[in-house]
Parts: sequence; structure tokens; C-alpha cells
Amino acid sequence: MLKRFWLRSWGKFDVRLNAGAQWNKVPFPLLIMPSANLSYIVQRGTFNLINNMEFLNDRYASVDIGWDMNGKLFNRVPLLKKLKWREFIGFKSLWGTLTDKNNPLLAQNAGDETLMYFPEGANVMNPKRPYMELVVGVHNIFKIFHVQYVRRLNYNELSTAQKHGVRLMMRMTF
Repeated sequence: MLKRFWLRSWGKFDVRLNAGAQWNKVPFPLLIMPSANLSYIVQRGTFNLINNMEFLNDRYASVDIGWDMNGKLFNRVPLLKKLKWREFIGFKSLWGTLTDKNNPLLAQNAGDETLMYFPEGANVMNPKRPYMELVVGVHNIFKIFHVQYVRRLNYNELSTAQKHGVRLMMRMTF
């Protein structure tokens, strides 16, 4: 679900909510995996610093919030006002859980022919601790470029986790 709120001179505020469930007992390739963006190009609706199969869930909910401030801050700096750069702030979060019937790591599921062991690097998410990312960006650079800095706020202790990154996009807005 996507909803846009117009904030007059403060720009626009986009909220994207997603949720899903896998009701049956399935092997790990059929579990719900968050949309991972492994490139340096911005892709809407994806998590920028999650690796493929980093979190395997059979229940999940996610929120993606973006605030395009439409130059509210940058217009106070003469050079940035002349360049017409615009600021962007975003937040992404993922809550997920893996029920006991789909967890091959539990003793009760040992030897179950339906379930497969998780690949290396896959983790079971703590249902009391959602994954979170913070995004700060500048867009309208030369009228088409968008640059974002992304910071992973938790689950930094995982061995394959990237704590921060830069993402780019070319977008023409009329």
C-alpha cells in the first residue's frame, strides 16, 4: 500500500506498507525474503543494505517512509537555492518472524524431509527487534541525479552486514 501526503511548502511525505505470510510448511527457498537491493542504483520498495537471504521469515511487515522536503532547508542557502537542489530523508523498517514449523534449526524439526537447512549467511530475525535503515539524500542535481547515504541502524553484528552505503539514481521530474 502506498499513500502520499502533501505538506504544502514542506514537500511530500510517502508511506509504503507491506505485509505477508507463508501459511504452510515449506523449504527455505519458498520462505519470504525481504527485497534486497545489491546494486548502487536506488530501487523503490527495496532495502539497501540487506543481503539476499540474510533474513528468512514466514511472517513479515515492512514500512518505507520518505520525506521529500522540496528545498525547505536548502533554499535558505543562496548557492543551493540557485542550484535548486532538494533534500530527502527516509526510514525503512522490517519486522519478521519464523514460526516453529518452518525452522529447521529446532530439535522437533530434525530429520524433516520438507525443510532444508539454511544457507550460510541466512539468519532468523528476532521478532522483538526489527531491522531498520536511515536514508539521507539530495536530489535534483543537474536536474536528473539523486544521491543517497544509507545507514544500517541495527543487526550490525552479522558478519556480512554493511553498515553504510551510497546509492545513486537518475530521475527526471517534470
